[in-house]
Amino acid sequence: MIMNTRDIDFTKFKDKFDREVVKVMRNLKVPGISILITQDKKPLYQRCFGVREKGDVKATTPNTLFGISSITKSITCLGVLQLQEAGLLNIDDPISKYIPVKIGLESDPIKIRHLMSHASGIPSLMTFYFSQMNQDLYQANAPIFPMGNWDDFYFHINDAQSEILSSPNKKYYYFNAGFVLLGQLIEKLSKQPFEEYITEKILQPLGMNRSTFFRKTAEEDEDISRGFNFGLQDKKIKRAPKNLLSGPFISGSGGLISSAKEITNFLQCHIDGGEFNGNRILEESLIKEMWQSHNNNIQAQYLNYYPNSNAAYGYGWKIHENFFGHRLYVHGGMSGVSGGWVGFIPELNLTYAQLQNVNWTPEHLILTAFALLLGKDPDEDMPLYKRRKHYRVLSGKYEAYKKTITMEIQSRNGLLFLTDENWFDKHSTPLIPKNDKPEVMDFYVITEYGKMDVPFTKHDDGEITFDWERHILHKKTIELEED
Repeated sequence: MIMNTRDIDFTKFKDKFDREVVKVMRNLKVPGISILITQDKKPLYQRCFGVREKGDVKATTPNTLFGISSITKSITCLGVLQLQEAGLLNIDDPISKYIPVKIGLESDPIKIRHLMSHASGIPSLMTFYFSQMNQDLYQANAPIFPMGNWDDFYFHINDAQSEILSSPNKKYYYFNAGFVLLGQLIEKLSKQPFEEYITEKILQPLGMNRSTFFRKTAEEDEDISRGFNFGLQDKKIKRAPKNLLSGPFISGSGGLISSAKEITNFLQCHIDGGEFNGNRILEESLIKEMWQSHNNNIQAQYLNYYPNSNAAYGYGWKIHENFFGHRLYVHGGMSGVSGGWVGFIPELNLTYAQLQNVNWTPEHLILTAFALLLGKDPDEDMPLYKRRKHYRVLSGKYEAYKKTITMEIQSRNGLLFLTDENWFDKHSTPLIPKNDKPEVMDFYVITEYGKMDVPFTKHDDGEITFDWERHILHKKTIELEED
């Protein structure tokens, strides 16, 4: 167990981690990323990649402002718990006690804590998406519903009673609108606008004086990033500059604009039990209540990232319960044009803050950083890296006897796909692994006739083949070294 900086091989850390960040930026066309890692309140690793805005070479810095999107959720939860500490609410109260929400089961009503842990039983109602569309962040084929005032918002929520198919605490449905409702609850009970309350009671005491919910305010700052959306042109990623997401219908769920340096203050407040520089932000027992596993219904497993994975959701935090022997608290944010990842391990006093000017980067960056800091070798200890290398070996063009048929195997989004254009039309089908081993050789496909096995073999002479029904396909391309 690594407990201090003297135990960390920073040469190895930088070589592996820097290379991985650059690879992600290249593959996803990310203009800029700002990363700050601290231990014991001191910078352990500070690296800013790329630019704040394309076309004007201004380097990212630890102070560059980005839209942090859903990282805001844990800040909203802290605000709710401040109101509980003040005796203004109890998180076991039904939400209908305070705000005009009629949706839910009368026999088992939705409570405040259910919204805080995505345990309400309400599936996504796409309200976050409506804000993105209304601000023209990107184009999509999904329908648009009116979302210009709070009557529109509550109508859309309350009209979704047909979507309640289970009682609270039975499902994990990531519900952005639930955190907007929490913001409304804060606004009603504090008798202040949500943004004003959070700024006065949380951001300013944490020294987050440049952080804001208002895009116009942020744009007056000299060190602000430009957002970049996602599109495809000729099957290649295309990025277009856009304003950062802002507005009342996303403030509580993902509206904060901040920097890696300032959001680190919030992470440190967690580690210090609700204090920051002598300022008590929240009672220690309540801050630690945010770290408990309040929703254990997350279906996704993270076996590609670390063995024996088990994830849950607290209050505004996703919890990796056994990350190489530690409880790791993380959250990501995706606004359509900006986002990031943050996390911390309390007993090691380690924090990680990563912000970027595109919607999404994969979670494996933050998990790789923490694995390296715990003395792990990602190539050996994180199945993702073994699987990625193995899939690269299996990928390529294959031929049957005398080129009677040809096929191609490609790695995309963590899966292998087989492309066949030998007969009447071109089609691509996923190869589904038959086990969780990173270097799996046995796959199958689903056809109109049912399930068909697709076993690969690596022969003693190094040749790779796979069986396709009555055919043997031989790999004909040379594996390229990973960039």
